Amino acid sequence: MTTIVFELYASLERLAGTREYRLDAGDAATVGDALDRLNAARPELAELVARCACASGDAIVRRTDPLPGDGRIALLPPVAGG
Repeated sequence: MTTIVFELYASLERLAGTREYRLDAGDAATVGDALDRLNAARPELAELVARCACASGDAIVRRTDPLPGDGRIALLPPVAGG
């Protein structure tokens, strides 16, 4: 069993009530598949997750990219300001 670890920041962390969220990767092959699993497990996060950038280590990853080898995906909510 592979575990995906989502690192949650800023408003997403506050909404989820946790800094990390772990779930079974199941048959997820891409970052987008993993996000679908997260949205199914935590539907209250889905709207904000849809607007997040995804990162693995220090690189931005696309939803079509394969799952990162370490199973960690950082979700970076959009920020506003000037």
